[in-house]
Amino acid sequence: MNVQTERIDNHKAQFTVEIEPKQLDDAKRKAAKKIARSVRIKGFRKGKAPYRIISQYVGEAAILEEAIEVLGNDIYKDALEESGVEPYGPGILDDFKVEPAPTFIFSVPLQPEVELNDYADVRLDFEHPEVSDEEVENALKAMQRQQAEVIDEDVEEVAAGHRVTLDLNSEFADGEEPESEESDDVELESEEAEDTVEESSEDGDEAAEDAPYVPKKGDQFIHRHDATLVLEPSDEPILPGFIEGLVGANLDEDVEFELTVPDGEEDYKDIVGRKVKFQITVKKIEEIKTPELDDEFARKISEVDGEDVVDLDGLRARTRDELEKEAFENAKAQFGESVLGKVIEGAEVAFPELMLEEQIEDMLRDLDNNLQQQGLNLDTYMRITGTSKETLQEQYRDQAVDTLSRTLVLRELITAQEIEIGDEQIEKRIDEMMMQFGGGAQSDQFRQIFDTPQMRQNMMNDLLIDNIMTRLVAIGQGKDPIEAVAEREAEREADNQKARERIERMMEQQEAEDDEAETQADAEEPDDSEVSEAVAEVETTEEPAEEVEAEEETSADESEEEDSKKESDDKA
Repeated sequence: MNVQTERIDNHKAQFTVEIEPKQLDDAKRKAAKKIARSVRIKGFRKGKAPYRIISQYVGEAAILEEAIEVLGNDIYKDALEESGVEPYGPGILDDFKVEPAPTFIFSVPLQPEVELNDYADVRLDFEHPEVSDEEVENALKAMQRQQAEVIDEDVEEVAAGHRVTLDLNSEFADGEEPESEESDDVELESEEAEDTVEESSEDGDEAAEDAPYVPKKGDQFIHRHDATLVLEPSDEPILPGFIEGLVGANLDEDVEFELTVPDGEEDYKDIVGRKVKFQITVKKIEEIKTPELDDEFARKISEVDGEDVVDLDGLRARTRDELEKEAFENAKAQFGESVLGKVIEGAEVAFPELMLEEQIEDMLRDLDNNLQQQGLNLDTYMRITGTSKETLQEQYRDQAVDTLSRTLVLRELITAQEIEIGDEQIEKRIDEMMMQFGGGAQSDQFRQIFDTPQMRQNMMNDLLIDNIMTRLVAIGQGKDPIEAVAEREAEREADNQKARERIERMMEQQEAEDDEAETQADAEEPDDSEVSEAVAEVETTEEPAEEVEAEEETSADESEEEDSKKESDDKA
């Protein structure tokens, strides 16, 4: 057997395998016997007809086809082993030639390959985020709202300062009319469903993908069930004028009004000036009392959170620190993604078409699952939108390429950086997750849920990604990635220690409150000696039953004597 291997398009290898004519003849005779056992030839018992008769009966081509199928599997296995190629999936017989010598031609998809090139030289500018005084004050206001006391939960009419629970629907009241109306009575139940369909309808054009989506008239703006909002005039919850539109509405009333998207809102910068129609059902109205932002409030918040007790200035400083830390972590995450993007740009990534097709199918399955959560499915969606599966596959192709490239580059980076995650690290991660339950039986129950093979695998994957992204942030800044990981672990351990101390303080505080409640209950309940004295006092004040009866008899006798005497006097 002579095997020639070469690379071809679409990240495949091609095997050209030449065999001896005798090997093919033997395979044809075996094939003929197999065919003979499945057909009945007049004058011969099943399976006993000679080759010449079988050939005349079914044709030489049928025998050759059967021989190729039988022989091809063995030839492919031998060729694969001899070539040393690592296949990604099963091979395919592309062609077979009889002359000048029996020759099989196979193609096989190859395992993906990644060449990272000079990834360690990638450098980007990192901007340290800043937290404004306004952000700090907004966070303090949020704490105030969380600690609000309900004064009256059965209010009938909305007023500024109330806390309301709403069913909120809104849509764009102006803009381009939708192209067509569908006749199917299928309604998406949530904003997530609308987003799913909207994302799925992209046409794949790069220019269109870069441009912001322009909502059409009737497109959804915000959709929420049981949304709870505090109608604080100084802090409009959605758009300016929203509180004014609700004030005066009654409980269970449906309210409609329109607002215009103002300039200056970062989240709405692409829809400035658009009109939005709100349709709201008022489900609950509460009058609340928001605590004053003072030292007493800071003390209460500290105790609730299990932190060291601080005054208002201390709470403000702590809040700023927390916001700065959160902003810094977010900035690092975005920076790491930017560095990864540059690494992917400089890398050479190759994968077979089969792998890409599988990725597209995974994405379509995810789409189907998302649609099912909204009461739809992929078939219904394709019918509504007039889209075929082939069109969807093409629409998802570029996104699938990007996803595969990212995954493969990350995998190669983890290998290049020699990152390994051991059981000890997974156990530590489980302990971190259990910390939020404060220990005890409840924590043990949750540990059983998290400590499973699947969950441990997920945690290992998370730890791998966290580790490599930490290193990418360091690489992008020109720092040592190993030292960056060590610093990250030190920060994590410091946070864990702080969390442990906070939990201990909260438990001590709870124990103290329980002891105080028990002491108060004991003080209100009389002890045994007091009960005995009270019983004795009652007994001394009560006369024995016999004495009471004797007294009652004496009184009766004296009464009879008085009556007799009176009767005698009357007769006299």
